Amino acid sequence: MRSKNIPYIEGIDHIRAFASLMVVLHHGLWTFHRKWDPPGLVEDNWFTTTNPLFGIVIETHIVVTMFFVLSGFVFRLAGEGREIHYGKFLKNRALRVLPLYWGLIFFGMAVFPERVNVVGALASLTIFGNSLAALNLWPISVAFWTVAIELQFYLIFPFLNRIMNRDGRRPIIVLLLFVVALRLVGFFLTRSIRDLNYWHLPGRLDAFLMGMLVAGVVRRRKLLEIHPAWALAGLVALFGTTFALNRLGGYPVQAWWKALWPAVEAVVCTFFVVTYIAGSRVLPRWLGRALRGLGELSFSTYLVHFMLLQVMFDHDLLWDLRRFGWSAFHAALANTLLFLVPATLLLSAMAYFAIEAPFMRMRVRYVYRTADDPGGPSPPAADA
Repeated sequence: MRSKNIPYIEGIDHIRAFASLMVVLHHGLWTFHRKWDPPGLVEDNWFTTTNPLFGIVIETHIVVTMFFVLSGFVFRLAGEGREIHYGKFLKNRALRVLPLYWGLIFFGMAVFPERVNVVGALASLTIFGNSLAALNLWPISVAFWTVAIELQFYLIFPFLNRIMNRDGRRPIIVLLLFVVALRLVGFFLTRSIRDLNYWHLPGRLDAFLMGMLVAGVVRRRKLLEIHPAWALAGLVALFGTTFALNRLGGYPVQAWWKALWPAVEAVVCTFFVVTYIAGSRVLPRWLGRALRGLGELSFSTYLVHFMLLQVMFDHDLLWDLRRFGWSAFHAALANTLLFLVPATLLLSAMAYFAIEAPFMRMRVRYVYRTADDPGGPSPPAADA
């Protein structure tokens, strides 16, 4: 679905497709594996790999960082040197996210009415869906926490954009350093950093800010037009970072250096985003179209996959290939690819065409020309 505020960049949809499918693969593979070889991949039994290409299948949480980098990157591409109408920006973001998100919340409340309370409902429907006050509608609500963080980004971005337009990159860089310092303080207060990094804004703001910071450099230096071979360097950085984290103990580790890790992931994911977009220019047209379509389904894919996974797990809707001599790992991988992914994409397509697309067509232009950007877009009368 094309935006009315920036030119369409197909490679961004490719990255969204990759990130959402990696989440489905991670959850499906390790949940089904646990069914046949418990306890499987859990915090107290975290797997360590010697294969640099396999680390990302374990430390897949890095793709959430990638989603947040894309948000900051895309918004800043639209807002650099331009004024953003706060109300229209929030209207667009609400039309993009809330119809499906709220629809699934109300679905979860209908499925699990005994779990519903007023405070939880208000928290889940607003920006507090990643707090302990939110409704526990698991497995429907497994991915809701990321939407809450996105909503928090939406509230602050127009202000960050205005500050950056007026004062340049320095305040944003200082804000990034401040967030890192806060995480260090948080660790030494509690000797815990994992949940702060993963579930909450102080651990996720680095990615959003890094996306904003690189967007201006991309526009001025035309980095999206660099040689496509740079995409290989982006892939090496992404796989190398997840492998290094896994060798250091991975997601469960509680250590002071983990307070710095969100910034590391943000830099790596930003580098990957820019280099992949450059490299995507040489992909075959049919592959580009396929990835673009999967990218359009990425939000619904991310939100609906875990409830389907849980139904398959609970009701044994799986093909137990161990009778043919397959390992639990390979049987789980086959079931994820053959059953979970297609089922998720089918339900995602229904959600996209029935809910997401109709509301996205209601979006308006929210960027205005400024004196410094005489060629920038201005909102048409129909959008006023």
